[in-house]
Amino acid sequence: MEATNEQALPPTLWQRYKASLKPLAVEEPIDVAWHRLLAYGFARAAYPTPISADAITVAAIFVGAASGVCLAWPFQHHLLVGAALCTFSAVLDCADGQLARLRKKSSSFGRMLDGVSDTLVMAAIVIGAVIHLLQKGEPWWFWPFAAATAPTCTFHFGHYDHYKNLYLRLTEPTYREGEDLETALERKKQSLAEKPPGLVMGFVWWLYIYYVTSQTNYIRVTDPYTSGRLALMPAYDAKQAEIYRRHCLGPMRMWRTFFGLGTHVFVFSILAALDLFEWYVVFRFGVLNVLNYAFALPWQRRASKAAFEELGLRLPDQRGWDRSENSAATT
Repeated sequence: MEATNEQALPPTLWQRYKASLKPLAVEEPIDVAWHRLLAYGFARAAYPTPISADAITVAAIFVGAASGVCLAWPFQHHLLVGAALCTFSAVLDCADGQLARLRKKSSSFGRMLDGVSDTLVMAAIVIGAVIHLLQKGEPWWFWPFAAATAPTCTFHFGHYDHYKNLYLRLTEPTYREGEDLETALERKKQSLAEKPPGLVMGFVWWLYIYYVTSQTNYIRVTDPYTSGRLALMPAYDAKQAEIYRRHCLGPMRMWRTFFGLGTHVFVFSILAALDLFEWYVVFRFGVLNVLNYAFALPWQRRASKAAFEELGLRLPDQRGWDRSENSAATT
């Protein structure tokens, strides 16, 4: 069995590394050049062992929680240690998916656990940073901006995640990342019917459904021409893939470069190590929100409208077509 696994891997190092990645059109550049490059070593080492991708995801959660503790606990060089652990958590978070892709084994539960891991690690490092800033004694006017940074992070990550999953569904023949709210709720119903969840699984399901519901709601508000109904997307077709790619690759490049979790961790870790959390708030709340609302979202809305219009797709959650048709009828 082990020999079969080894033979299944591509022959060259670059081909093996590339096989562990998602399509480069949706991969964050900083992940490809840094986090996933480091993570490949862990994934490759785990490949012939019984270690599962889910076990690596759980390890990423514990390392992320340790990062938050170190940021808050003022021992010598605690910020350097916390920043290093934050980066290590991101590396493990990449390694779980890379291991699954190398083994050509993925599951809905694994993707759900990965999303929950991101949320828990983010919460841990944010709480750790807040405690450190309270100890440091920031002025009162800093805190409203800091408080607004957390939800804007969620919006940024959620938009990137949505457009990434949609791009993969419509342009790649084999990738089926992500699931829509309706599918998640049905899967939860089936899972609970088969086996009542324990305390941990009940929490995992609650957090995951909360994330998917929130993402669905704000995507509907910010882009009425896109669709979160991933299960209703048509089967892969080369012509349809070319149409969607032509309209949406440009904004996808912006989402992947500036708004993914890898970029967040990279910038956060550097500024945490230097004790410059204030500049992280400026970068995240100030610079990225301007980029998001002034450029990324308007560009994406135009691309979504043009792409779905040319594809001839009308799905139940696309509200923009009703508005356009009503407006045209009134005119």
